[in-house]
Amino acid sequence: MKHILKAVALFTFVAGFSIFYVIYKTFNKYTVDVLYKLNFRYVLLALLLSFLYQTFDVLRLFTLSKALNVRYPIFYGYIMSFINTFAATVTPLHIGGELASVYMLKRRGVHLHKTMSIVTMKTLSGMFFFIVAFPITAFYLYQKPKLGLDVLKIFLVSFGIGFLIYIGAKLFFKSNILSDKRKLNIKYTLRKYAATLRIFLRIKKSSVFLAFFYSVMLYITFLSIAPVLIKAFGKNVDIVSSMLRQLGLLYGIYMSPTPGGAGVGEIGGLEVFKTYLSFYELGLFVILWRFVSQYFSAFIGWILFQIILIKDNEKKT
Repeated sequence: MKHILKAVALFTFVAGFSIFYVIYKTFNKYTVDVLYKLNFRYVLLALLLSFLYQTFDVLRLFTLSKALNVRYPIFYGYIMSFINTFAATVTPLHIGGELASVYMLKRRGVHLHKTMSIVTMKTLSGMFFFIVAFPITAFYLYQKPKLGLDVLKIFLVSFGIGFLIYIGAKLFFKSNILSDKRKLNIKYTLRKYAATLRIFLRIKKSSVFLAFFYSVMLYITFLSIAPVLIKAFGKNVDIVSSMLRQLGLLYGIYMSPTPGGAGVGEIGGLEVFKTYLSFYELGLFVILWRFVSQYFSAFIGWILFQIILIKDNEKKT
């Protein structure tokens, strides 16, 4: 709990500073009027898309788990998904989401080698989208070199900030977060892990294909949240072009060394979406977009994670 609270504090600092910067740069006396004039039907639709994003994440992990005869209620799958979002949001490079998946599956009594295999295939399925989208992103940014340069600058700055955060975190955490009194037979576990991965790739091809499909739909859903929110501001927007415009930023968010892509998402969003909105609308849109697409789900995950930890501690005592 101590380490989790420190991670949350670090994320809050970075995200809070980024949001303050957006407010300072873009908010003026007209911004409040824009808030009152929002079409909240589109905001609600964006929230539903955010839930659909979680649903595809649930289906992906559920399919991979079922392939290895790991069963759990679909409701538990949603709990896992929200907690994974929280853990990914408060850690660099979103790595916490994978660790949270391991914890949530292990607490259901799943053997470690199966857990590692399921989570690895989940990660590979997520990488599939970025591999497929890379040539499309490269070609689009080649046609829009200024946009590509702006996103690259923001990413490099965040990388430098992230490096400083890493050094500070090393001093802040002090103790080794991965230390564990329980000693595992690593050689045996890795051997079982490799065998299970072979089962996935040779026998469970249909499950792998479905997981890859759900990952693609997951990110397409994520990219569709922004154009729906733009419509909430009363603007017409071509959905496909706005999704293409976000691709470079999506890479920046998921590869950012800052917790949950904080900073890159907010400041990068100002550059990516400035063609659709006036300057006094832009900051409000970016903050709303970040909350709907990620931070709101992460907050739900944070609450659920506290409940899970309390229950697990009660069982131990």
